[in-house]
Amino acid sequence: MRQTTQLLPREFASRAIARVLIIDDEPHVLAVGKAVLEAHGFEAVACRSGEDALELVRAGTESGQRFTAAILDLTMPGGASGFEVLEWFRACDPRLPVIACSGFFQDDVKDLCQAIGFVDVLYKPFNLESLCLAVRRAMVQDSEVAESGFSGFKPGHDS
Repeated sequence: MRQTTQLLPREFASRAIARVLIIDDEPHVLAVGKAVLEAHGFEAVACRSGEDALELVRAGTESGQRFTAAILDLTMPGGASGFEVLEWFRACDPRLPVIACSGFFQDDVKDLCQAIGFVDVLYKPFNLESLCLAVRRAMVQDSEVAESGFSGFKPGHDS
């Protein structure tokens, strides 16, 4: 029997350690992502549009229940693109680490996504380990930002 990689440290096993927002227009991606994250100790919230996601981020920030990370599909037909939603998130919660997610990435897109503000890239279809590791990397960045007081914006740039 193959030993699996422990995706969360033991001290986090008995409680939700992070609120993660998953934004995707595909119901099965939302269902699988939410189930996997919850099975590994995360509190997961799923929504199908960037507009709904912005309301959730805004409400969480105002109530003191901010999201620790967001996983954002870049292509959602009929609504705002993932790039537009990223800008909205930056205006609402500049510290929110956002992971780009898509099934249509080209080789150079990871660098581009990170250059415009995404903390990581998650390729669809994702597996359990890649999903949890991307969220954990985002959580590390979020805690580093909080400790340094850095807001996510570069000095001299307007928000």
